[in-house]
Amino acid sequence: MRNKKQRELVPLADILDEFEKTDPQQQEKTDQVESGNIWAEPQLYLLPFCVPQDKMADRFRSIKITEAVKVKDQMKHRSFMVNPHPELGLPGSFELEVMTGIYKLADQYIVKNGSVPEFIELGTFRGFLESIGRPGNGKYVGMLKEALKRLAATLCISEGFFYSKPRDLYVMESFTFISSVEIAGETDFSGITYDRTRLKLHEFIRENLNSNFRTLIDFDYVRSLKTSIAKPLALHLAYRILKNNKSVWEADYSWVAERLAIKVYSEEWRAKDQLKAALVELKDTGFLDSWEWLGGGRIRFVAGSRLIQKHQERVIAKDAWLNYQKAEPDKLIRLFKDAKQTEQMKIDYDPLAPLCAEYALRGWDSVKEKAKQKGLTENMLEEEAGKRGHKKSS
Repeated sequence: MRNKKQRELVPLADILDEFEKTDPQQQEKTDQVESGNIWAEPQLYLLPFCVPQDKMADRFRSIKITEAVKVKDQMKHRSFMVNPHPELGLPGSFELEVMTGIYKLADQYIVKNGSVPEFIELGTFRGFLESIGRPGNGKYVGMLKEALKRLAATLCISEGFFYSKPRDLYVMESFTFISSVEIAGETDFSGITYDRTRLKLHEFIRENLNSNFRTLIDFDYVRSLKTSIAKPLALHLAYRILKNNKSVWEADYSWVAERLAIKVYSEEWRAKDQLKAALVELKDTGFLDSWEWLGGGRIRFVAGSRLIQKHQERVIAKDAWLNYQKAEPDKLIRLFKDAKQTEQMKIDYDPLAPLCAEYALRGWDSVKEKAKQKGLTENMLEEEAGKRGHKKSS
């Protein structure tokens, strides 16, 4: 799309520099994250996990994306695959909202206790649904129960795509967003009926959150979008357009479509028709200033005022994902250069090592809450510390 009256674009770096020079009281207000923003682990928003599904058949297909990375004049490949549950299928737009609501609960734990525990209490179905802007009626309660099962059953297989912050490596294994879920009112195979709903985030997700590896999601805006493709597209553009401090991003249509997990059309007129409604909505809501099809299957996106404003908020809030973006190229090179070393790091990774060292240095009272979250008593932690050569300070 071309604007009839083309405006002169101000470099984004200049906008951010000016923003950081504003009145300190104004910055203090910005530091207070708006209620519509949610801190979340970003990677499953940028990979084809919760995908637009226009047809029932789309729910039951496997998704795979591959990417070539040039390392010392050699092309290396990494991949990410999503396998649907055979009966429930892939997560969609509603699961994206549920996933974000779960991240909101996780952030509340971090604010209150300093970390995300092994189990997250969902609370009442009605209360959770209202927290994501949905009615707490029977229809949505049923949808929520199914969504939790779908998020727990959809298998992701990462070969060098998903980054683990505490391990400082790209993982090469399979995982789910939720590793365990107990739904109030349902009975397990041993005959126990659950009296509350709680879930476990996969350790990769939980560890990244506890390592402050997270980003701000403009949830109120994403939820307000009516076009299913606009929701994941907005999340991608929020990252891609501003990644290099520029307000413009050009990309191959096929690359974008694959990451949104939508059908890739070879005819440009079909591709334009496929994305038109989403792009119009993003422009009408101020997220995009404009877009343009450049020919050869490429699109140019230009950031709108809302996207730039939200990026400013992320900068002021010291969004850890922004720092990761700067380091990503070096980490990608390491993925292939040090493949054997990173595999050994994965094997050697000891999640209890930091806790044991802290216990030995500071004593039980300082780590009691963290230990309880891992199901450890003082005697058990003392034993684990001893195995690692730590002796408690007198």
